[in-house]
Amino acid sequence: MSDLKDLLVSDDDDVVISALSTLDNLLRKSEVGAEYVPLLCRLLPRSDEVRTKALWCIGKLGQNKQGDSESLNLVSSITTDSVPENRENAAWALGELAGTDVGNQDSLDSLIRLLNDEDVHVRGMAAWSVGRYADKLGIIDEGSLEPLHKMAGESSAYLKKSAEFALERIMAKSE
Repeated sequence: MSDLKDLLVSDDDDVVISALSTLDNLLRKSEVGAEYVPLLCRLLPRSDEVRTKALWCIGKLGQNKQGDSESLNLVSSITTDSVPENRENAAWALGELAGTDVGNQDSLDSLIRLLNDEDVHVRGMAAWSVGRYADKLGIIDEGSLEPLHKMAGESSAYLKKSAEFALERIMAKSE
């Protein structure tokens, strides 16, 4: 495993991307844990492709219940990235981190801004994550209701289901 960590700190993006693919495979088998968070956080300022894959791995760690608050602010900051896939992965990672009790109002605010993103996938993932914040963390913000209700009326089944998921969880916590 130390070889993988060495590859993740390489100056060569191609080497790092290959190492991130290996890490993703290990994460899919739950063979590694939160010890990779600091390395992944250091990769977030790198190229778009490295950032995309590093965000994915942070999300997979959260999915494996290996969340770490160290990544929260960095991941939240990427919700303004110019690359839609990075914004989508950041929203997904924040939702997965919520499942590990990692999240706060600032990161929820980042997700709420994404509810109005121009990219359908980003909006849908942001809605899902807002629902996770309500369900897993009990963090709700009235500012999410209008865009979620609007999204629930969209013709896209993906957006509709994502918004309904979030609204159901918000309403359950509000009662």
